Amino acid sequence: MDKSLKHILIGTGFGVTLFFLLMNLSKVGAFVIAVFKLLQPIFIGAIMAFVLNVPMQQIQRLLQKLYKKYKKKDTDAKTASFALTLVLLFAIIILTCMTIVPQIAASLISIGKQLQETIPVWLSQLTQYPEAAALLEYIEETLISEDLYTLIGSNVSAMLGSIASGIGSFADILINLLMAFVIMSYLLLDKDNVKRQFRKLFEAYLPPKVSKYLMHAGTLLCEIYASFLSGQCLEAVILGVLMWLAFVLCGLPYAGLVAVLTGLLSFIPYVGSFVSCAVGAFIIFMISPVKAIISIIVFQVVQFVENQFIYPRVVGGAVGLSALWTLIAVLIGGKLFGIIGMIFFIPLTATAYTLLSQAVNKRLENRKI
Repeated sequence: MDKSLKHILIGTGFGVTLFFLLMNLSKVGAFVIAVFKLLQPIFIGAIMAFVLNVPMQQIQRLLQKLYKKYKKKDTDAKTASFALTLVLLFAIIILTCMTIVPQIAASLISIGKQLQETIPVWLSQLTQYPEAAALLEYIEETLISEDLYTLIGSNVSAMLGSIASGIGSFADILINLLMAFVIMSYLLLDKDNVKRQFRKLFEAYLPPKVSKYLMHAGTLLCEIYASFLSGQCLEAVILGVLMWLAFVLCGLPYAGLVAVLTGLLSFIPYVGSFVSCAVGAFIIFMISPVKAIISIIVFQVVQFVENQFIYPRVVGGAVGLSALWTLIAVLIGGKLFGIIGMIFFIPLTATAYTLLSQAVNKRLENRKI
């Protein structure tokens, strides 16, 4: 077949297909959503494997050095590193829960006692105003009226249906997570074989230059993400310690709880800090409104220092991005994909930035500029 005729047929087919998709955009969107839901455990498992591969590689390298030192076979290094990675993950989760849950429970008990003492005072102050007194009287009459009980009784079936639906949704989420965990395990334990299969697939169906470029981009993304995760963990520790020191020096309560929450939520760039600030201020407000205001000021000062001087250099420097591009990556990722976009868009932007820099430098070198 003549090449020009072949190009015409391919272009015509592409145009017809594109026109059909645009004319049935709602059906195409529904189909894409259905496929995504069907493959959701695979996507979740792949993301989990991509994240846990970073500490697993470090542990595997350490085990291989130990095996080599003591002249033992390192055939089980991958399995042992996978098991140790899971143990480390569960240990971090358990230690975090053991640190946060008791303090949250103590905070809730303190808040309950504080509310028991302050609510009567607030109500007595509100009764001084005629409008507030009428509103409180209406609420009291509504709570003890038979109409309210009738309304509750008529909605019992709907409430039971909602509970059953919630249980079903929870079961679906649990099944998806279990399937994602199994897929993650296979990907991590057989990652060399998976990588080899993708390389063979690219080399079989793509031009050599494209195949080589895709493998280079994938390797670069893994390296940059490893640096990003290491920098993010270091930044979380630094921010948590700074927040704890600031709260202790200012005599503010719940310094440990706020520091742990700040460190954990710092993995959500530029957003998690505001959530931890709001939670800390609310808890402290129940003890002293004045200290709550002071805690907000202290938190924002520490956060400003961290955002301007620590985060761009620790995280942005780890992935090779300047402070400006790091902030732009967070903003675009958050707008497009929400919290997940904020977390993963920095290494993606760093990868694109590095690939573009390499292409630009190569083009300038070819032009002898």
